[in-house]
Formats: sequence, structure tokens, C-alpha cells
Amino acid sequence: MKKLIAYLKPYKKWMVFAALLTTVSAVCQLLLPTVMSDILDKGVYQAAARNTFPYILRCCAVMLAVAAVSLGAVIAGSWFSSQVVAGFIRDLRADIFRKVDNMTFEQIGKLGTGALITRSTHDVGTLSWVAGMLCTSIVAVPMTFLGGVALCMFKDARLALIILAMVPVVFAAVALIGKKILPLWERSDEYMDKQNDLMRERIRGIRVIRAFNREPREHERIADATHVMAEHIIRANVHMEMVSPLATLILNAAVLLVVFFGGMRIEQQTGLTPGDVFAVIQYVALVANGVLSASFAIVMLPHAQVAARRISEVTDIQDNADPIEEENLRFSGKIDFEDVSFQYQGADRPAVSHVTLHIAPGQRISVIGGTGSGKSTLVSLLLAFRRPTAGRVLFDGTDAATLSRKTIRNNISAALQTAMIYSGTVGENVRMGNLNATQTQVEQALDIAQLSDFVAEQKDGLNYRIDQSGVNLSGGQKQRLSIARAIVKDAPIYIFDDSFSALDFLTEARVRTRINERFRDRTQIVITQRVTTAMNSDCIFVMDDGVLADAGTHAQLLERCEIYREIYASQTGGGKK
Repeated sequence: MKKLIAYLKPYKKWMVFAALLTTVSAVCQLLLPTVMSDILDKGVYQAAARNTFPYILRCCAVMLAVAAVSLGAVIAGSWFSSQVVAGFIRDLRADIFRKVDNMTFEQIGKLGTGALITRSTHDVGTLSWVAGMLCTSIVAVPMTFLGGVALCMFKDARLALIILAMVPVVFAAVALIGKKILPLWERSDEYMDKQNDLMRERIRGIRVIRAFNREPREHERIADATHVMAEHIIRANVHMEMVSPLATLILNAAVLLVVFFGGMRIEQQTGLTPGDVFAVIQYVALVANGVLSASFAIVMLPHAQVAARRISEVTDIQDNADPIEEENLRFSGKIDFEDVSFQYQGADRPAVSHVTLHIAPGQRISVIGGTGSGKSTLVSLLLAFRRPTAGRVLFDGTDAATLSRKTIRNNISAALQTAMIYSGTVGENVRMGNLNATQTQVEQALDIAQLSDFVAEQKDGLNYRIDQSGVNLSGGQKQRLSIARAIVKDAPIYIFDDSFSALDFLTEARVRTRINERFRDRTQIVITQRVTTAMNSDCIFVMDDGVLADAGTHAQLLERCEIYREIYASQTGGGKK
């Protein structure tokens, strides 16, 4: 919690202003019962003996002025407090986003995507209450409570003791309730994360779920998580809602005792007046408000502690060490894998094992193999998404571990296996590959990717709006848009990770021909399962079960590689060719 409160440091001045204005409002509230007491004692009860109406009017004017000052202070204080809370939320969410953006895939997998979403939304919202409380309640509550008790003591010390006797009872009850709430919030937040994961999974796989009529099963899964979450939230809220009536009951009992003993002391002619009793009752109300606010803070504190702990799990993650970026470093396109192995966290065996290969600058390379053979893992290693668990990846003879991730990715342009399309225009999606690309460069990239005809058919052209995840595009159009995004970037190395799979053979041939014409002096790496895609490459690497089985040209592999011959025969129905 202390680390997260540090996010409030840039807003100290505004917090001070909010606290001062809250102090002014609290003082005004304490003055009103005193003025009202004077109206009763010196105005109403003296009216029979003399004309006290002008005095009553003056007192009413004073009360009106004090109330106006209090209202102005509350409005101004709320404005400053809102600025602090909004800035706190903005900075905290920005830091969480930065941390998540810098996490390794292993760290993201450990926490879970749903949990990361909840931490940056629900948990940050919970902590915003702490920021608001530090601006206002932390000053208003003690001042209202202590000021009310002090003024009660000034009016009549014995009546003030009644209030002081009731307050510990309220806090003891509230503390007991707060202890019961902490585990309930922890459990509810855990299932909120699970619910987010299930919802994301359902949305992403809605077509498969409907195709196999698995809606009832999915309903059961989400219902189970929702019921557990709802049960704990309801129980926590029930406990929280017990605070207000319990505290109100105890404090109203204090008011009854004040009225009873106050009447007795008036009859005993102790100098206590009816106006004093009325003022003490008003002070009890102010003290009650302070106690209720403090009680609510005590009850909410466990929830805030849970939220702070969950957010700290993200913010406390050490930034992944990265060498200093070399902005002007440009690769020639030479790549070497030296005895590279990589094993995913929790996996029984490596995804790729002892892979050694060499790619010369300007070569057209294909990597072929069945599903799970380790092809896409090689792409992850090339893009520094993951680091080898053994061996080295070299660019121009330099170990990738000594280069910053940004330097590596500045030199590589990739169309990844999943064609990720974003909401926006066609032009905006292509320019993600090169933010400075001109309209001519965007149009050329679309033409090479065989998507220019589709764009030309649209009334808005490059400004044609694409829905989220490209739901208004076909699978082939998504892949071609992803290819255009990769093409528009000027890089010495281009990677196409199974990015032609949704294209028909004729369209793929056209795209590949245009790419070869455009980038004949650049290194091209094509990850594929199609022999027809790989057969014209300068060199083909055959992956099998995470191991590099063989490497060579199409003709060489047909002669000596049994795995390649099987792939070729299964896809073409023929033998050697």
C-alpha cells in the first residue's frame, strides 16, 4: 500500500488545497450548532421578556453565511480531490500498462490475462477510494470527531462522556466485521479474474462453441465462477451494510441518553440550558457522521489492501534487463543458430532442441514441418519474444542477447501466424508497420499483397473502416492485410509465419512472386506447411518434433529426406519430381 501511495506525490499541492478546504467546511459545520444554541437561549426563550426577533434574524444571517462558505469549500475541495484521484488512476494504470507491455510471455502466463485486466480496472478503481479519502476524509473525520467532542465538553463535560463511551463500542464492532470481510474480498477477486478469463475464451472461441453445440457447457462454467464470485461479494456487502445501522443504533442510543441526562441536569439548575442540550445533540450528529465515515474506512480497508497487493504483484515485477538500444545498427540479413534449444515453462521437453543453421544475407528460406514441430518457436526466438534456454542466436555474428529487443525488431518485419487486425481504417492497419509511410507506399504494399482491388471497390478506399479483429474481412483478406503491413516496413529481414495459409494457390503465387521481385536482396524466411510454398526457396529447413531434421533445396530433400518426401507425397499425391 505504501508503494502505491507514492503515486500521489506529484499531487501533494492539490491534496493540501483539498485538505484545507475540507478543514474550512468542517469548522463551518461545527459553528452552526453553536449559533443555533444562541438562537434558542438568547432569542426564542427570551422572546417573552424582550423583542429578540432582530437578534434571531442576525443569527440566521450568520448561519446562512457560514453554510454558504461551507458549500463553497465543499465544491472547491471536491474539484481538487477529483483532480488528485483522476491523476492517481491515470498514472497507476499507465504504469501497470507499461509493466505488462514489458513482461515476458512467461510472466504474463503466470498471472493470466484475465487477472491483468482486473488489476488495471477493478483493483485500480478500488484504490481510487483511498486517494479520495486521503484528500478529504483523513482531515474531515478527525476534525469533526475531535471538534464535536471538544465543544460537547465545553457545553457539559458529563454529557460529552456519554459520547466518548459509545465510540469505542462502535469501533470494536466495526473492527470485528472488517476481519471477516478480508478473506471474502480475496476470494471474490480471484473468481473475478477467472470470470474474465472464461469470458475472453468464450468470445474468442464463439464459432467453435456454436459449431459443436457446447453453449450449455460454457454456460455452466461461467455460471459456476459467477455464483462463487457473487456469493462472496454478497456476503462481504452484507457485512459492510451492517456497519451503518449498527453504528447508528449505538449513536442514537447516545442521543437518547444525552436528552435524558440533559433534562435532569437542567432541572437540577446546573447552568445547562435547553440550547446547550440542543447543541450537544447536534454535536452528537456530527460525531456520528465522523464515526460512520471512519467505520466505512475500516471496513473498506481490507478490500483496498487486497487490491493493493494484487496491483503490487504487477508493479513490483522487475523490468527485464535489456542492452542499450543501437538506433542506427542495421543488419545485413545474416542469421545463425548455434546449438539452440528452448523449453517452455512447465513443459516436459524442449520445443526446439539443438538447432544449428545458417542463413546468408538475401537468401530465401523456408521452414517446413508438421504442427508442433517447433517452426513458430524459431520465429519467437528470432524476434526476441523469447530467449534461448541454451545456445545462441546470432545476427551478423553478434549474439542477440547483447542486442536490445527494439534493435532486433527494427531490423525485422514479420507477418505473424495469427493475422491481428485492429479497428480503424485499412490505411491505419497498414501503417502500423511504418508510421511514416506515405500514401503511395501504402498503396504499393497493398498492391503487392493483392489487396488493392478490394480497397478500390470500397467507396472510402484506404479510409474503409475495419471492425475490431477484422470481423468484416475474410480470412484471406486479413492475411493479405497483415502481409501488406509487413511489406510497408523497410527491413533487411522479412518473416512470413504461415501467413499464406488462407490464400488460394493462385493468389499465393502472385503474392510470393511480387514479394520476391520487391525484396530479392533481402533475407526472407517463410514458415509453412505447404510444399508448394517452400519448393522454390534457396534452402528449406525441415523441422520434426523440435529437431532440425535436414536442410537443402527441394530436389536435394526429395532425394535424401524421408520426412520431406512424406510431406510432399501427402500434399501432391506423387513421388519424386
